[in-house]
Order: sequence, then structure tokens, then C-alpha cells
Amino acid sequence: MKGLRILKKKAINSESDPYLNQLGPNEMAVCKKCSSVYHGKRWYHPDDVPVRLAEKTRTEVLCTACQKIRDRFAEGYVTLQGEFVKKHREEILNLVKNKEERSSRANPLERIIEISDKNGGIEITTTTEKLAQMIGRMLNKSYDGEVEYKWSSDVKLARVVWVR
Repeated sequence: MKGLRILKKKAINSESDPYLNQLGPNEMAVCKKCSSVYHGKRWYHPDDVPVRLAEKTRTEVLCTACQKIRDRFAEGYVTLQGEFVKKHREEILNLVKNKEERSSRANPLERIIEISDKNGGIEITTTTEKLAQMIGRMLNKSYDGEVEYKWSSDVKLARVVWVR
């Protein structure tokens, strides 16, 4: 078949990630903190639960993202530096929060853990390395500047530094 691309999913090492869900593939669960719904190996945003699942019996759990937020277990660190960051702090943080909201609609496990001031800049910690990468890419696309991405080879961790 011409033009067909087959993408392999990355294997997840379930032994090294203490936050991976232990629910079975057919179990139904709802996060008691954020109300995300789990079914069929997938988490749904509370507003996007398929109608066919709306009335099913659910077990109450704490989703992976809420566990990471509670434990401050970050897989992504985004550092924002430079005079531009100081002058446009609120505007930048509004863009970052909007990015988180859009990302968590598609994947409720992609969330910001904390936003803090650090060394004259801003540090954002995220529950996934992918969200950290998307924030860096979005800021660079919106405002230019310089962005650097670093991934750890032994654990799931991304460090993104954006300077302008």
C-alpha cells in the first residue's frame, strides 16, 4: 500500500515506572481528585468520556497524573530565562497554562505540577516529558529565542531550557 506508514509504539518498562496503572484492560475507574475516567487502557478527560461508558460502574482511584502531582514526581523540567521572560511573565504563563489545558484534553495525564520562580527565571515541572517538550516548542514558535532539549537515557526525564 503506497503512502502507508507503520509506527511502532515505544515499549514501556512497567518495572521502572512506579506510577503505571495497575488496572486491568477492561476495568473502569474514575480519579477521585480530577474526575478523569480510565477504561480500555486509556484515560479520558471528564468532559470527553464516550456516551457508551457514562453509566458503567467505576472504581475510585487516584490517576497517574494526580499521584505524580501529590508526590512532586516530575518527568519534565522547563526553565525560562532572560529579560523577555521578566517583562512578559504573565503573557508567557497564560500561554503555558493554555497549552497544558489543551494537552490535558487529549491526554489527562499531561499536567503541570508546579510553576515557580528560580534564579531570576521561571521553572515549570510537568508530569510527562512530552508536555515539557511541547511547552518549549510552543514558546519558541511564539516568541523565537533559543531552546535546548535534553533527555535522560536511564529514566523518563526531559529538561527544556528556553532563553530570550
